[in-house]
Amino acid sequence: MFVSDLIAISVSTLSPTAAIGADLYCRVDKSDRAQLYRGAEYPMAPEDLNRLKSRGVHQLFIEREARAQYQEYLRDVASGDGDGVSNEHRSAALNEVVLDVLETSFRGKNTDDTIDAASQLSGIAASLVTREDFAAGDLFRVLNHDYATFTHSANVAYYAGILATELGFSAADVELVIAGGLLHDLGKLEIPDAILTKPGRLDEKEFRVIKKHPLTGFRQVAGRADLTEAQLMMVYQHHERLDGGGYPVGCAGDEIHPWGRLCAVVDIYEAVTSQRPYRTPMTRPQAIELLERQSGDALDPEMVKCWTSIIQSTMPV
Repeated sequence: MFVSDLIAISVSTLSPTAAIGADLYCRVDKSDRAQLYRGAEYPMAPEDLNRLKSRGVHQLFIEREARAQYQEYLRDVASGDGDGVSNEHRSAALNEVVLDVLETSFRGKNTDDTIDAASQLSGIAASLVTREDFAAGDLFRVLNHDYATFTHSANVAYYAGILATELGFSAADVELVIAGGLLHDLGKLEIPDAILTKPGRLDEKEFRVIKKHPLTGFRQVAGRADLTEAQLMMVYQHHERLDGGGYPVGCAGDEIHPWGRLCAVVDIYEAVTSQRPYRTPMTRPQAIELLERQSGDALDPEMVKCWTSIIQSTMPV
């Protein structure tokens, strides 16, 4: 058995309370060879997980035919209430599911499939972030921070759900906010990768192309009976600014929907703290300072204050 023939899975998604229903393999030394680590019917014991972490092993492997079974396992862990499942495991499982489904739907560039996926995933995510025992730090620790559009959209959706929960939104609205976050950059799927991943600064023509994506995304989802006006405004207005200095049309003040304002705050935070081809990520204190500088002029001050408070609560003392 060779590693190159298998699918890598993150050890952080494995819960000691249930078997995933697929054989687990580990890499032999640093070679491409793999050997059986744990049979499909046997769950991971806590000491097994601790041993793997102490050895610096972050990935195990499953056969490609077991992918659907693993996805079902992740959904059960992310949305389940079983005893012994930590929120960190739930968070890791949620993130794996969301990234897998979102990447597939984004690559297909089918708006119907993407909206269906967002609706499905938002329910699982909302059930986690609205839990009384949820801690944002558990989710933050397992997030990816690359510049892929689907990764950015997933992180923005989580952040938006966490912020909406802290602001007192109902559980039903939190679910809608998360779905809106997953869809907010839909218009970027029409932008060439050469622009999205350009390692240097965009020229004026390229930036004009980038600035079209909120309108492009809005046109893709406008008129949908399965999306609310508030969700549409997350897609259309997440780059608008209170002082009128945003795009695509330069809305100002109360012309910007509250959910558009919410999305703007977490969108900026995610963008500046993630890896980009043209710069290194900001630290969390640097990102907080940036948001506070823009608070009141460009960004909603109440939402900035609430979001920075959430971030500060996850930082080491």
